[in-house]
This record gives sequence, C-alpha cells and structure tokens, in this order.
Amino acid sequence: MNINKSTYWQTKYTLLAIIGLILYFGIYQLAHGAYQQYFTISAYYSPIEGQERYVTGSLAGDIRLNGSGVNSADGTPVYPGMIAAPSTYAFGTKMNIPGVGIVAVHDRGGAIVHAGERGHAYDRLDIWMGYGDQGLSRALNWGKRDVEATVYGIDPSLKENVYLEGFTQAEKFVKSLISKQNIFKDDLFFGTSGDKVGELQEYLTDLGYYKGKIDKYYGDAVYKAVIQFQLDQEIIDRKEEFGAGYLGPRSREQLEAIIQNKRKDLLPKYNLGKDDNGDEVKKLQQALKDLGYDVEVTGTYDQQTIDGVFEFQKDNEIVDEETDVGAGYFGPQTYSVLALKADELNHNVEDNFEKTIIVQADYDAFGLSLQLGDSGDDVIKLQEELRKFNLLRIEPTGYYGKVTENAVFKFQQIKGLVADKSSIGAGIFGPVTRGTMNNVLGYRANTKQMIASKTATFNENAEKDKKSFIANILSPSESADKPEPKVLAFANDLVFGSSGEEVEELQQALKGLGYFDGAIVTSYYGDVTKNAVIKFQKDKNIISTNDDQGAGHFGPSTRDLLNSLL
Repeated sequence: MNINKSTYWQTKYTLLAIIGLILYFGIYQLAHGAYQQYFTISAYYSPIEGQERYVTGSLAGDIRLNGSGVNSADGTPVYPGMIAAPSTYAFGTKMNIPGVGIVAVHDRGGAIVHAGERGHAYDRLDIWMGYGDQGLSRALNWGKRDVEATVYGIDPSLKENVYLEGFTQAEKFVKSLISKQNIFKDDLFFGTSGDKVGELQEYLTDLGYYKGKIDKYYGDAVYKAVIQFQLDQEIIDRKEEFGAGYLGPRSREQLEAIIQNKRKDLLPKYNLGKDDNGDEVKKLQQALKDLGYDVEVTGTYDQQTIDGVFEFQKDNEIVDEETDVGAGYFGPQTYSVLALKADELNHNVEDNFEKTIIVQADYDAFGLSLQLGDSGDDVIKLQEELRKFNLLRIEPTGYYGKVTENAVFKFQQIKGLVADKSSIGAGIFGPVTRGTMNNVLGYRANTKQMIASKTATFNENAEKDKKSFIANILSPSESADKPEPKVLAFANDLVFGSSGEEVEELQQALKGLGYFDGAIVTSYYGDVTKNAVIKFQKDKNIISTNDDQGAGHFGPSTRDLLNSLL
C-alpha cells in the first residue's frame, strides 16, 4: 500500500507527541495524587445548516438530538474536546483522556449517568467534537468506547491541552492499514437511497432485523432495524442516543464482520477427500453446484465429488491432469480459490440483478415452458441468457439437464419466485418464470435502445455542429446566419472542497442520472459529491479504480461527457 509521505510523518510526530505527553503526565500524576478510572465515553456534535449529511436525516432532527452547541452548562463556549460529566464531578475537573488530551468538565446532560445506571459499568462522559460535517465525522469515528482516563481534580496549574485533530489523523492512518471495509465503504443514513441501501436491506433481512420491501430507500423501517442491530451489538445503549439508526463507522464495521463470518460458515473446511462424510462435504458440494459443476449434495465425498473438485481445479489452473498431486482433493489452495469464486459469484449475481428493474416490457424472448429433459434451440437460448447472469457455468448444450435446472432455480430464488427446492415449480421454466425473464430482457433491450438513440442523437448533433462550423469559416461575412454557440451546462472544473451554485447544479445533474445518493442537494463538494463523480467516471470508463488519476475530480473529460448527456 502506498502511504502519502506527509500523512506518514504527520502521524509519526503525532504519535511521538502523544507518547511524550503520557510520560510527562505519568510523572505529574505521581506528584499530585491523581488516580486512574475507567469511563464509558461517547461523543456528540452540533449541526449547522447546509451540511452534507445529518445523523437523523435533517438539521432539525440533529438539533433535537445534540442541541445547538453554543455554551456549556457552566457558561463556557463549546470547543472540540469539551467534556460533559455526571454531577459528582465538579465543573473544572481536569482529566487526561487518551486520544483526546487534557480536558476539563464544563457540561452536564441527561445521558451522562453514573456507574450502575442504565446498565453502565462505568461513569459516563460525553465529548463535544465540533460543528458541522467535521464535528459529525469526528463523533462518528469515536463512537462509544470504554477508556481508562487519569482524573486530576480541580487544578488551575494544569492547562487544558486537546490534541483531538492529531488523534483523528492517527486513527485514520491505522484504520487504513488494518480495518479496510469492503461491503459498506460509506456511511448510510435516513433519507439516503440507492443500491447500497438495497444491499443493506437484504443483509438486515437475512439477519432478521428488517421485514420490509427491498426498495433501496433508507426510511423508517430501515432506521428502526439499524437501531435494533446497534442495541444488540452494544454500539448504542438507547434508541435516543447519538448515532442511533445511523450506519456509521462502528456499525458498518460490526455488520461487515457478521456478514463475513456468515459467508465463512457457508464454506467447507479444507482437507477433505475420498469417502469423507458430513456437513462439511455438503457445504463443498453445494458450493460447487452453485458454481455450475455437476455435483449432487449427498454429504459423501464420492467419485462425482472427486470429479467435480478436479474439474474446478483444472478450470482454475490448480492442477492439469488427474494424476497430479492433489487432483480431486479439497486442500488449502483449492479452498482459497473456491472462497474467491463463491464471493465473485455472489457479487456478480447481485450486480447483474441490481441493474435490472422489473418493468412491463413488450418483449417475448421466450414463449414456451421448459423443464428437465427438454432439448432444442429454446433451451440453448435460455442457457445463453443464464450464462450472461453468471448463473450457468457450462457452455450451452441444448439439453435441459440438472445444471440448467439448478441455474433456473437460482434465478427464481433471486427474483423471489420460489423459497427453496421444495417449492412448486422450482427449477421449471414455467409461465411465471418466463414472464419474469422476458421482463428482465425487455428492460435490458429497452435500455440498449435508449443508449443507442442517445448516442445517435449526439453523433447527429455533432455532425451538424461540424458542418455549421465549416460553413461559418467558408462564409465569415454571413454572421447573422451563424448558429448561436452552445452554452455548456458546466464550464469550470470542480474539486473536493469547492462550493457554490455550480456544485449544487452538479449534484442535481448527478442525482437525476442516479449517481448522487445524498438526501438533500447542497452547494458543497464533499465526500458524497466526490463519490457520485467517481461512480459516474467508472460507469463511463473515464477511470477504472478509485485510485486512478482524476478520480473524484470534475475535470475536463468528466465535464465534457456530462455536458454531452444534458
């Protein structure tokens, strides 16, 4: 991983400063009789108008939750690192909190309770993290944690020294190395919408928290489901707490850990071979079957399973011949590749079907029902479509065998047509399944037609502009007949941190095209806008990865393409 040098040195100096402070105040503690004590410490912030995101989805909701943040209970103006504590700690009490610095108690609050209240093992503290998006980001990154702090009491000679900014950089540096999240890379919250919200709904449904429709909207039902998840995972203590219902860093990390553990549970343990029996063999057989190999789930590592494992190994260049060492044996190397392929299959299927919305389409690709044992051109056509959705691995044969039946069953499951293989019609390409497939293909055909039409119109207009340009050069005196130059929707580059009306217009344009996930349109080019631009750039092949040069930058290439679509 390439780490920015300035970030590295900044982090290094920050950590050295923290170590120096720890040594200094260790000596101070011995001299002044301070004591160590554990606290449960949470964080909060104060919202402002025009933020890119809000915990509750709105400015008014966040004000109700956090207050307006002007003065503390003892009249001190709020500042990042200011502490609210139970009433047993006098105003002005000094503490050393690792990751925050030397702080003083200036505030009280309804959620600031003593040990033993509301199930807390320790006294509760709250840290004010600042205003707006920056304060919110700090607060969410802190979350809630049990921390051993040093309490000095009221000591005017001890000056407050908050190094919260340094802590934020250090934690960000460490997280980038050891805690990279792959499923939910960005926060999700009330009012947002899009594919990731739909994915969240599906995972929460699997875990038993969500029972609503997969409509890709973060509404009340998702909000309540996330709260229950957070309560069960002890991320929050009460539903009225800061961060409740908001899928922030801690919630995303915990949810991803659970998802990954569930995925691992579906994979078999390795070192399985001939005549082995049991659930682990069943998992192996099911995984191979899902990937399109002709294997029955029996629980016995029989010859069919050996052949299936060998075919998988051969396809993935693990072995070349049946006589090779390990051929047909499910060892560590085969396990690693199987885990990767199974994960790719899940993502490919999800990606394909996330992009296909069921609509009533005038499309009749399939007019006949098909089932096990059938053969012919219609079967070939069905197999070709199933391969495009990554549901069928074999080449089209024209014969509706067990592999094709299983692929049809997977299609039915994804579309909610059957629950399991015991359901009526499971694996049969009957009227309902045909209608659903025709709608999916109709949507795809309509989309291609729209793109082709848009491209043709663009090319036609470009040709007209070219002819007009040439005509104007040849007849410069006929200025009255010259077409007025096209006014570009966007004429300037925009980057992270930009603000103004053009940023707001960019967000509106990206929202109209389905790339901007923000609940509201603002005039600030923040993380949500940057991510929307990256999605657009990837979709239009301007960049390949988030690390490419110009990723998230609304520069000439991106600007010209967006202008052409408006």
